[in-house]
Amino acid sequence: MSPTTEPSSGEPNKLKVVIIHQSRTGNTRRAAELIGGAAEAAGATVAVRPTTNIDMAELAEADLVFVGTWVDGLILFGHRPGDPTKVRAIPKLWNKRVAAFMTHAVNPGRAAERFADLLEEHGADVVAFRSLNRRHLDREATDFAAEVMASTG
Repeated sequence: MSPTTEPSSGEPNKLKVVIIHQSRTGNTRRAAELIGGAAEAAGATVAVRPTTNIDMAELAEADLVFVGTWVDGLILFGHRPGDPTKVRAIPKLWNKRVAAFMTHAVNPGRAAERFADLLEEHGADVVAFRSLNRRHLDREATDFAAEVMASTG
């Protein structure tokens, strides 16, 4: 799955999924691509986009949106979403079902919950949130995507 994968069009009843990410070291981008691959394997049409290249039509038509960033802060405390200004710069997510994901190295603290709160303030209907360990992205990202896809139809 490439970061600019285009969804196929004209396929009725397929869930349309958009995955928006911002990545500092590449881990969150990789998680977004893994989530996109899992969503596509579940039968959805998928678009994976960085926050700097959001397609407004895709976003408007999306049935489900995943939004990802990294965990910022110190090892033991101060955990927060990485660069929340970029999240606030994406279009409002009014009435969109959103799954929030983050990537972390050691201890995510409550950063994923804080990220979900930030997205809800941005108009999202957050249906799930999770922080994914960068050392276990292959398993954790695909498991998270599968759980979200199963619970949202």
